[in-house]
Amino acid sequence: MTGKEVVNLIQKLEAEGLTAEKIIEIIKYVETAEPKIETK
Repeated sequence: MTGKEVVNLIQKLEAEGLTAEKIIEIIKYVETAEPKIETK
């Protein structure tokens, strides 16, 4: 995520009533989660 994307995400989540702590948890998860490998 770029800095601008992070700021936009924070603003949207704050507008939905999320706390700063919860927003940080979400960003950490998104940036560190292993991508799913799809199997057919």
